Amino acid sequence: MPLTNAERQRLWRERHRGEPRGNAAMLAELAAIQARVAQLSAELAARPKPAPGKPPRRVRDAVAVLKRERDELAERLATVEANQPLVTAKAQAWIAQVDAPPRRRG
Repeated sequence: MPLTNAERQRLWRERHRGEPRGNAAMLAELAAIQARVAQLSAELAARPKPAPGKPPRRVRDAVAVLKRERDELAERLATVEANQPLVTAKAQAWIAQVDAPPRRRG
């Protein structure tokens, strides 16, 4: 069964009994946190940077597959261009037509 608001407040007060409250306490806590952040930042900056390593095997395999596919497509394109010399111009014209903004009617 859910707690009432008064019960939650009572439990919170019991947990935090004796702790300083107010702006002064919060500002002191903030200053301590900021000092810790500055300390950790300095430690991080002092650490040596790791040398770049090899990419994981799965990434290398994926790149190799993409390069093979690129090479196969380049060979197919060269074959098509050799058999049909105007195919590149036709393809570029078609792309320009598709990319062109639509004309208004009216």
